[in-house]
Amino acid sequence: MRPAHHNALARWLAAERDNRTAEAEAAMLELFEALPLIAPPAGFASRTLVRAGIQAARRDPFAAVWLRLVLSASLVATALGALWLPPVLRILAGIWSLGDLVRGGVQVMIETTRWLASALRVWELLLTIGRALAEPLTLPQVTAALGICLLASSLAFWFLRDQISGERNWTYVDPI
Repeated sequence: MRPAHHNALARWLAAERDNRTAEAEAAMLELFEALPLIAPPAGFASRTLVRAGIQAARRDPFAAVWLRLVLSASLVATALGALWLPPVLRILAGIWSLGDLVRGGVQVMIETTRWLASALRVWELLLTIGRALAEPLTLPQVTAALGICLLASSLAFWFLRDQISGERNWTYVDPI
């Protein structure tokens, strides 16, 4: 630190030693404000990208004349399209009537109802199969057999774990 900040450092240490928290924080804040800001030098990011093999964009992509022309043509086409939109919508509105719109809505509702009915039939089938599989599990004999199977598999897993962990070592070949 610079000699001008030794006074703030001494005040901070003395305040910490004497448990004067408010004065200690003020002196520490003064010390932190005296520290220089750490910022990378100008052009650091572009030099890093070049060194990493990623070429940084060296110029503005919109500075190209051909790109400006393409953007201008796109804006003109959009403006002309916006001018042509109302007459086209009037023509399309004349083709379709209110009756056609109602008929289309009713057809959509009918198809949706049919799809929902078929989905509910499949769901009912799945529920029937689930009930048929779950019913035997409620019997005490089946529950006892499943408990015995669980106990046997747990014991087998325990013995297998002990067997495998007993064979582990740091060498790959047993010494002769």
